[in-house]
Amino acid sequence: MENESFDSIVMNERPQFLKVICTLSFIMCGLMILMGLFGLKNLFLSPEEIMGSNPYLQTMQDNNPMAYQAMLDSMQYKNMNAIFSLITPLISLGGVILMWKMKKSGFYLYLVGEFLPYISIALTSGISAMYASVSTLGEQGTTIINVFIGMVVIFDILFVVLYAVNLKHLK
Repeated sequence: MENESFDSIVMNERPQFLKVICTLSFIMCGLMILMGLFGLKNLFLSPEEIMGSNPYLQTMQDNNPMAYQAMLDSMQYKNMNAIFSLITPLISLGGVILMWKMKKSGFYLYLVGEFLPYISIALTSGISAMYASVSTLGEQGTTIINVFIGMVVIFDILFVVLYAVNLKHLK
């Protein structure tokens, strides 16, 4: 009888690898939620107030009117982007919490939270606004955005794969 209870405790123990990736995800979700909360301030500002408060944008308007217009066009999605920036890390966090509790459903919730931003970007301003924001830097700005996007995609895929490897431990 003693061995049965010990075996069931050992079988329900969280694997070390899952602890590590969940901890890293808790940290990243927390940072993304903070950034999302910071972005909520844009809900209460008009596009003119947002654009007018940045002297860099005047330089963009003078040097690259097309990039400035792309940035201005993207402002119509500012509310939706601000809300998505807060909701998607909360969804991911919910998935990580469930996986921490050894629930397989957490993996699927995490998938939604990780890939919903890509759908949001495709439906709204796209990546053009990101490129427009660094257009005055020329090719350096484009390279910065490409590296950033590449790293985000790589880490999203990496963590999905790492969690998928741990699915066998989840119920």
